[in-house]
Amino acid sequence: MVWEGQYNQQPGRASLNYVSLGVGFVIGLQISGPLIDKVYRVLKERYNHPGRPEFRVPLMFPTALVTPAGLVLYGVAAHLKLHWVIPNVGAAIFAAGLILSFQCAQTYIIDSYERYAASATGAAAFVRTMAGFSFPLFAPAMYQRLGIAWGNGLLAGTAIVLCLLAPIVLWRYGEWIRRKSSYCAG
Repeated sequence: MVWEGQYNQQPGRASLNYVSLGVGFVIGLQISGPLIDKVYRVLKERYNHPGRPEFRVPLMFPTALVTPAGLVLYGVAAHLKLHWVIPNVGAAIFAAGLILSFQCAQTYIIDSYERYAASATGAAAFVRTMAGFSFPLFAPAMYQRLGIAWGNGLLAGTAIVLCLLAPIVLWRYGEWIRRKSSYCAG
């Protein structure tokens, strides 16, 4: 839709734009592990605590802005037919934010369900793949009706709400929620 429709690129050339997602994912992966661990260590020292899964949550807050910012940049730049590099930068920013939020959620799940971590991450993967499965069912109609800029704006707004709500709930009520489960650690 974007590369062939907005930029008149042939399918072969248009497919090269997926490299920007790969670059964003790699950058996000390189940043996320060390950063999540650093924040975890700092919070352990600050709260004089051996560690809680909630100490993995604070980095979810910046992703509530980074991920939607990438979506908006991609959508608006493509809508305005700005230079093809700009939507690719938006895609890379989106991918970096997405992988950082994914890594935060994954480490939170692993820390919460130590003994059952494989099952818990499997359940999370199921939910993620169901979301991925359902998106193509409504996305074409959404983009047809709203266009790329407003469609991505809607997704960005949804991401902001979810990416802010989840860490707030987990930070404030995570320990209480974990106590309700017989499968959670500590």
